[in-house]
Amino acid sequence: MDHLIDNFDIYIDSSFNDFYQEWKSGQYKKFSECPSYYELKTLLDSVNPLRKYIGWERLSIKDMLDYRE
Repeated sequence: MDHLIDNFDIYIDSSFNDFYQEWKSGQYKKFSECPSYYELKTLLDSVNPLRKYIGWERLSIKDMLDYRE
């Protein structure tokens, strides 16, 4: 099952990079105001049940931002 999650990670990384650039621009006060937020959230909502099933930590936008900074 981890190979399926690895495939999600490619898209999550790309979407997060877009989101991160938008967020860091300072134009948005809330995550949901960023144009790429809903794409990233949908990907995370899709992969987190799989991650939970195999005992991995769930991903969140906040945690991903904290890790990046």
